[in-house]
Amino acid sequence: MRDRIGLLAIWSLVAQIVLIGFAARSSAEEKTTAPKVTFEDHILPIFKARCIKCHAGAEPENELRLTTRRDILRGGKSGPAMRIAAAESSLIWEKLASNEMPQGGPPLSAEEKGVIRTWINDGAASTDPAADADDDTGERSGEPASDHWAFRPPVRPPIPTVQHGDLVRNPIDAFVLAKLEQNGLSFSPEASRETLLRRSTYDLIGLPPTPEEREHFLADQNDRAYERLIDSLLARPQYGERWARHWLDVAGYADSAGVLSEDRPIQNSFRYRDYVIRAFNSDKPYDRFLQEQLAGDELVDYWTAYETRDVLPDEVIEAVTATGYLRCAADSSRPDFSTIKNADAQYYYPTINDTMQIVASSTLGLTLQCARCHSHKYDPISQAEFYRVQAIFMGAFRPKEWIPQMERRILVASAKQKKAADENNARVDAEIAKLKAEIATLRTTQKQKLFDDRLATVSEPIRADLQAALAKPADQRTEVEKYLVATFQPLLQPDDATLDKLLPETYPDYKTAVEQNIAAVAALERQRMHFDELRALYDLPGPVVTPLLRRGDALTPGAPVEPGVPQALATPVAFQWSPPATEARTSGRRLAFAKWLTQPDHPLTARVMVNRIWMQHFGQGLVSTPEDFGLLGSPPSHPELLDWLAREFVENGWSIKHVHRLIMNSTTWRQRSVGDPAQLELATKLDPDNRWLWRQSLRRLDAEPVRDAMLSVSGLLDASLYGHAIPVARRPDGDVTIADGQNERRRSIYVQVLRGNPLTMLQAYDQPVMETNCTRRGRSTVSTQALTLLNSETVVGYAQAFADRVLKDAPDSPVARAVLLTYAREPTPEELAEFSGFLSQQQARYASSGEVPEAVAKKALADLCQMLLASNEFVYVD
Repeated sequence: MRDRIGLLAIWSLVAQIVLIGFAARSSAEEKTTAPKVTFEDHILPIFKARCIKCHAGAEPENELRLTTRRDILRGGKSGPAMRIAAAESSLIWEKLASNEMPQGGPPLSAEEKGVIRTWINDGAASTDPAADADDDTGERSGEPASDHWAFRPPVRPPIPTVQHGDLVRNPIDAFVLAKLEQNGLSFSPEASRETLLRRSTYDLIGLPPTPEEREHFLADQNDRAYERLIDSLLARPQYGERWARHWLDVAGYADSAGVLSEDRPIQNSFRYRDYVIRAFNSDKPYDRFLQEQLAGDELVDYWTAYETRDVLPDEVIEAVTATGYLRCAADSSRPDFSTIKNADAQYYYPTINDTMQIVASSTLGLTLQCARCHSHKYDPISQAEFYRVQAIFMGAFRPKEWIPQMERRILVASAKQKKAADENNARVDAEIAKLKAEIATLRTTQKQKLFDDRLATVSEPIRADLQAALAKPADQRTEVEKYLVATFQPLLQPDDATLDKLLPETYPDYKTAVEQNIAAVAALERQRMHFDELRALYDLPGPVVTPLLRRGDALTPGAPVEPGVPQALATPVAFQWSPPATEARTSGRRLAFAKWLTQPDHPLTARVMVNRIWMQHFGQGLVSTPEDFGLLGSPPSHPELLDWLAREFVENGWSIKHVHRLIMNSTTWRQRSVGDPAQLELATKLDPDNRWLWRQSLRRLDAEPVRDAMLSVSGLLDASLYGHAIPVARRPDGDVTIADGQNERRRSIYVQVLRGNPLTMLQAYDQPVMETNCTRRGRSTVSTQALTLLNSETVVGYAQAFADRVLKDAPDSPVARAVLLTYAREPTPEELAEFSGFLSQQQARYASSGEVPEAVAKKALADLCQMLLASNEFVYVD
């Protein structure tokens, strides 16, 4: 019987499912057979009747036409009038739903509004076959990859033959000299050894040479003395500090998270900065450098190491730290942003888009961001390809599952370590809670004792009445009781702050117990286990959906896309990725991209990097637009040289230091910056911008070397490596300086970079404000630079320390010593006379004001030192 009942129940359930299925199918069929709302058939008639009078013709109201779907998408003065599939956030619906429009006439009927709302939410369909092309989302037939030089793999060209082979030190010279000779030009003479020393030192370590280094180099007459100088500079830890700054610019690195009021400092961002310094110092192969930054967690299989190893290996920690590169974009998100309507459009997608711009400009030299809202207007990159590249990173950036920036972190610990720490900390918490409960109980007891002891001092006739009054609610007390409470309550029941002071003073045993309790809690706190945190990027579990955003609007998502790369780039090995297993902890998308990017014959990766290195040594790149190797970018001044360098770079293990040696040992780089008088007129006429490199270029120091050099010559520089950022603070007068009490003697790379509050002194010399990233710095010449060096309290302090150093080093020849420290050369006789005269003049002025002789000498010398620090020769490299 039971089986029959069970069988009937099963068949009944099956019947219900079948009926539900028929009903659902019927409903779906009704829906699919319902007429589709289109612009031409349903919307335009409404607009013609109610809106076209004002919103059509050559001069429509507010520049908004409503005659075509394209016009509505384009919008008017207030921006796009419609967001496809998002009526509620569309301007046109807002105006119609609120009856603000049409003006001067009755509002649209509920039925008309419903049709318009349905049309927008269903995708704003049109009967015009070309309407979808208005979104400009698909592929473009743009310029084929083979037609643009930068999209073809570089091929090592033959080294040209030149007339003056004696001037050629390495192939760089052959390529440069060949072009010069074609135009009747040649190299300028080689710079002096002192000039080469100063130029090399600033180029590689961002600091001036010391007098001892100068003396050693000038005394070394070996033929390889200069080569040994370059090798020694590349081996110094200061090299990584200088060249890390160049990369941190293109990575968009900052020590704060967002902008304006949300520009909160990030405590652990410095670990990525230190990773970059270590990478340059160790000459980490550039392909590995990129792979770690783009997909370090996937490259070393972080999750397996986390789950199976007792301790995370150093190489795993290093690779995961590198993914801080993908966390450099401004991200002002907080946990409470999840409650904000359209938070993904307002906060999350801007971070994703900035990250993509950083990656594309720093590694590919492409303006990929120009294909976000529509296909690229010049380069063969479609909008669909933009979102395919975005899909590579969406395993980690999930707008619908966004992790606020302060919570997106990885502990430097394995699962076993974390479990042990959790168990230990739970025990510590329990013991601390027990101790705090014990002292709280004792405090309650002592509080009652204080009440009883003090109540005993109250006059017997009113004692009982006072107790009764205190026991009553305040609103039930008589006037007499209110008086008693107001008079005696402060004595009997003091507030907590007073009680915390009274109890230890009144009861010594309680004081001892409190002190012992505090000590016990502190001892337990020291047993708590902590781990460093990494500001890293990692994928989230689960499927990834990346929609193509129509016109780049997060509120109008289109069809999903799969990960991919621009097809215009002729890479020998295509981008290869397949979906991982369901249980996989990471998608593998970023690693696939990193491997595609770093294949030896990639058309852009090596070219972009060697061009960036060249730019830092010569002031401008072979391609003067390092962020744009596309059709609108500048063509290379020496295309064969660029390709030769790219191939040489890759074939020598992607070694950045190898490229330094090639460049700095070349005749091209060793020229003086003043052209050969014999060819100066012709060279200036043919090549006024020195693109052909007939001389070296005079260059102003970047902001950081200016400050670091002042610290160095003044003897104040703290050369310690790595660590937390040195905090900055904005003064009441608006000046941003190192915060009080902080170590202001460390190199500028360690100074906190706040997007909203850059250090004033560095900003004066064009340190970039990190809104997104900086692919090339400007070099302005403005009055604020000189005024900063002359009036800044910080610079005055450097000058005073500089004077102290000079008086200590060379009390009998302070002028010569000061010049040697600032310019890395001896003063000329004219300078010695002029500066000595200035020193005497200042000494006389201070003496006339009643200063003691020792102070007179020091103040006068400090003035001279500040004048030298503010001079052009100090802040320019010849």
